[in-house]
Amino acid sequence: MHRFFANKSNFLNNLVVLQGSDVNHIRTVLRLTVGDEIEVLDGEGSLYLVRLSELKNKLIKCEILSSEKNDTESPLKINLGQSLVKGNGFDVILRKSVELGAHSITPLITERTVTKTNSDKKIIRWKKIAEESSKQCGRSSIPKISNSIIKLETFCQQASDSDLKLIFWEMENKKRLKDINPETAPSSASVLIGPEGGFTQEEVQTARSYGFHSLGLGPRIFRAETAPLVVLSLLQAKWGDIGL
Repeated sequence: MHRFFANKSNFLNNLVVLQGSDVNHIRTVLRLTVGDEIEVLDGEGSLYLVRLSELKNKLIKCEILSSEKNDTESPLKINLGQSLVKGNGFDVILRKSVELGAHSITPLITERTVTKTNSDKKIIRWKKIAEESSKQCGRSSIPKISNSIIKLETFCQQASDSDLKLIFWEMENKKRLKDINPETAPSSASVLIGPEGGFTQEEVQTARSYGFHSLGLGPRIFRAETAPLVVLSLLQAKWGDIGL
């Protein structure tokens, strides 16, 4: 069954209103009409079975038939600070990070970032990718995508409340994730992943000054698109909801 997201504010009594690009997708692409049924998620852990009751050019009204809890979010809220990478690499990282349960994804400009981008257009595109990927993999909420591309130090400053702060660096050969064993399981983690050329030593020192642990990922150097997927998988396996 086709699935859509709607803000909680779009729910009123026994109705939910769909707007934006969903209207065109339902009417033109899927060619659904009054009486057809779809599923709608409120982004807060509830799934609604609804029936299309009124189709207009800019909105669709749906009658709520039933609801159920549908929380597929990880107990570990991972906030990924990912440096921009070449080509469509960030798009790939974004899609896979959504599948792997990242709570938020923040694009970063770092010392060795080489890609150039129109941030406003890219942010809009990335938010759409996050929404579509969430639908496809059965997420109960859409990961938060930063409204702007920020610097590494800004991300570090924003991570002050995280239970766990990690920066992964290919030059780190003394410490790995297995060496991080807090007394209580963390409920949140802020994670920094670099671009193709990795982080500079100065950037690592900056992160450390904000309480980040620098960790390595083993004897091999991963591609920029691979590293975040490895990190997310390891974190979810250790403290999240991916089983070993």
